[in-house]
This record gives sequence, structure tokens and C-alpha cells, in this order.
Amino acid sequence: MRLISPVLALLLLCAPSAQAAPARHTADVCVYGGTASGMMAAVAAARTGKSVIVVEPSRWLGGMVGGGLGVSTDCRYPRDVGGLTRVMLEKDKALGPEGAPGKQQAFRDLFAALVKEHGITVLYEHRLGAAEKAGARIEAIVLDHAPPEADGCPAATATTPGAARVAATVFIDASYEGDLIAAAGVPYTVGRESRDQYGESMAGTGSLTVFDIDPYVIPGDPASGLLPMVDPEPLGPPGSASRHTMAYNFRLAWVPAGEGSPIGPPSHYDPARYALVRRALETDPKLVNWPHNNYDRNALVSGGLLDRQAGYPDAAWPERAAIWREWIDHLKIMHQITGATEELRRGDYPDTGDLPHQLYIRLGRRMIGAYVMTQQNITHERGVDDSAGLGYYNVAMFPCRLVATDGRIAAEGSIYDMASPGPYPIAYRALTPRREDCVNLLAPVCLSASYVAISSMRLEPTYMILGESAGIAAAQAVDEGVDVQAIDPARYRAALLEAGQVIAWDGTPYEQYREQYEAWKRKQGRP
Repeated sequence: MRLISPVLALLLLCAPSAQAAPARHTADVCVYGGTASGMMAAVAAARTGKSVIVVEPSRWLGGMVGGGLGVSTDCRYPRDVGGLTRVMLEKDKALGPEGAPGKQQAFRDLFAALVKEHGITVLYEHRLGAAEKAGARIEAIVLDHAPPEADGCPAATATTPGAARVAATVFIDASYEGDLIAAAGVPYTVGRESRDQYGESMAGTGSLTVFDIDPYVIPGDPASGLLPMVDPEPLGPPGSASRHTMAYNFRLAWVPAGEGSPIGPPSHYDPARYALVRRALETDPKLVNWPHNNYDRNALVSGGLLDRQAGYPDAAWPERAAIWREWIDHLKIMHQITGATEELRRGDYPDTGDLPHQLYIRLGRRMIGAYVMTQQNITHERGVDDSAGLGYYNVAMFPCRLVATDGRIAAEGSIYDMASPGPYPIAYRALTPRREDCVNLLAPVCLSASYVAISSMRLEPTYMILGESAGIAAAQAVDEGVDVQAIDPARYRAALLEAGQVIAWDGTPYEQYREQYEAWKRKQGRP
């Protein structure tokens, strides 16, 4: 027996241990992002007998469905919702009315049951570290283990970098951020295109909601500088391109004091940053809508930190975690400033102190793919012959930022317009990258669309429809042994119809949906 000296033993004990090799997984289909869209994709692929792995950075499935929204939220035109999304819509209705207590947990339970039923493997608390690519094909993704914080905020740094590796034949990026698109080197965009880029009348900067409140630190004195929440970046000509995108926030449920969970104090509060809120309350309390369950686009200040979202999609995780934390603190600071006493409804999010675990990321990256959906598709001025499902919603843009204009403050970028006479087809090519960029990736959430077009498609039911269609396409690509751009179109169309997907509008106009929209406009006093 060879003896080790006490000194050598001490050196070996103190030496850093080699990092363990990553856990290796292989599947036919890997879905990155356990959003509702990702779950529909996973189930659709698993139903064909394919092995499926879902990678979810958080501890929960469903994304915003179960994170503040339901399948029925904003689904005011369910007539042409089919497939698995129709099934989930019926389950939603059976759980009670919109916003009913217990529904958020029930949605998460439904997704967990789907995983178990279809034998889908889920890697929780893992997020993308890198993509391994050979030519135009993703061979595998390397994952970091990064458990979120107790309140759901993402971890700034990973606990174990390179903890797992997943190899698959086809990958689906169903995340809100579009991280796999970026890691795979597929071109994408963030922000708003100009009106000229795609010939879209609703594109670019503009659409100001002006509030009668002074934007300067010393009222009436431009030399004193702008208040912190007012963006100093010039507005630019109407219709010009902009890096700014619509507001994020949390979707919340409030109850009277003593009936729920107190929201608690912020982790950090800079009084100077909230000078605008205090001035607004002193000028006209109606300018501030708090507490609110969403983001009030008609208020000066509500549930979102305007403009902070612009830096989120492309940020590394330390910056993303900091931004996410700022949104959590914003809720608590608004409570403190306004003197609100309402509490978070108890039981919706028992794992995170009743604070939603999912930030409402309305828009992240958008792939520049084989086909770009634009305003002309929404209005039926341009059609497609490879429909993967129908979109139906208004062009719904929330404000992007606050700007100074003529000595007052304006919220910039809000548009809510029923641009279409009826549901419109979404091209399968908009789910695929260009062939030279990647041949085994599909993107049903951060799909290839202009800012205007995605503003109509960014609803959870639409994402779910496209998720199922992406899962069907991924399975077909595996079966046929071809690139996702080369699957047999006739076979794909037949598979969509067999799954119950609605891929063509029969010409029936919106009718009641349009009546609801016109009533909303009258209530808002809009032309």
C-alpha cells in the first residue's frame, strides 16, 4: 500500500476539484422553454412517438399561462382556435371565469399532467449556456444549472455552468427571449422597424399620449434636466425605426388588506428615481393607476417601468436578473409611494410568496427567417400558401417610453387597432430560419415577424397554436430525415388538419369581436 504524506494529503484536500462532466441527454426533439407554446410543441411531437426533452429555466411550466394569464385571456375570438389549444381553452373554461382564484395553480398542474401523460422529460432550472453547431445544424445545446431565487427572479449567475448537454435532431426555441435563436447564430431583430422597411403604416415611432405634467427636474426649466423616468433619447421623425419596444410588467391579482399576502418592502429604493410619480400624484392622482392588475396604457405611471425592457432581450443573465428585480421592486415602491394597502391574492403562487414567477415579457427577440410576417398579412393584403395556424388579435402595442414634448410628458408607442377583417394565416416559413442560417430549428414564439405583425400575434393562444404546429413539423422532419425547411408540405397540411388545427379563414367576419372593440374605443374616447 502506498502511503500519502500528511502534507500531500492536505494539498489534495485543498485543491479545487475538477468540474463534473455534464449530464448527457439525447432526444428526437428538444424544446427550449416550457412556455405554453413550448408545452404544446412538446406534446404534439410526443404524440407521434418521438422522444422529447423540455428545458425550462424556472421551476414551473406554462410561462404566462399559469404565470398571470389564462388560455382564454384576450381570446375573444375562439371560433378559429383548434387543436390542442382548443382543448386547453375548454379546460380553462371549466376552471371558472377569467381571474378566478386557483386558476393559475390549476394551469401549472395541467401542464405537469401533460408531461407525465406523454412521457416528456423536463430539465427544470437549466438555461442555455451555448449551442454546438456544425455548419447550419445545431448538434447539441449546453445548459447551465441556475435555480431562480425564492421569489422567481432569475439567478444572476449559474450555480453549475455546463451542467448538462442535450443532443437532438430538431430543436424548438419556445422561450420568450429567443435565446436559442441567438446562440445558434440565426439573425434576429429587437425593436421597431421604420415605416419604410416593410411599407407598414403603423410602424416606427409616434402615437403619443400626452399628459399635462412638466417633464423637468425644475418645472419650466429645460436646463435643469429631465426627470429620471423621462427618456432623454430624441423621439426621431414619425415612423422612424427605434430600439424601444413595448412595456413589460407582472400580471397581478389584488385583494383587500388582511385577506392576502403583504407585498413587502423593496430591496432597493432610490427616491430620486420616483420623483415623477410623486409629482404626478401631487398634480393629479388620476395620472397614476396603482394598484393595477396589468399595465394601464392610459395612465402616466402604472405597473411597468417604461423603457427598461429595451435592454432585456439582448442582456446577459446578470443584467436580466437586475432588470427583473427592478420590476419586482417597482411594485413594492409604488405601494409605498401611493399608500396602497391591497395585498397579493394568496394561493396563486405559493412557491414564490404569491408574487408571479413569470415576468410578462411581451416581446423579446424576433427571428429574421425564411418569411417575415408584416402588417400586410394582418390586413389580408398579402396571403401565404403555407399556413401553420391563424392569428386573430388586434394590433396591440403598449407604450414604449416616456418622452418630453412641448413642455409636457407623453407616453410613446401605444397603438390598439383592429386592422384585420378576420383571422389571418401565419406562414410556416415564419417559424423557420433561412436554410443557410439553421436547418433544424423552429421558433413559434420569437417568430419571424415585424414589430407591427408580432403585436397582433403575441397572444398566448396564438403562441400555443404555433407551438403545436412546430411540434408536428419537428416530428415530420425527424420521420423524413430532412431539414425543417424541406418537410413535405402536403403531408404537413394533412397532419395539421388531422390534429384539428384551423389553418384557413372561411370568410366569416369578426362580428361580435368587432362590436367589443368598437365599444372599447367609445369607452376610451378614441376615434
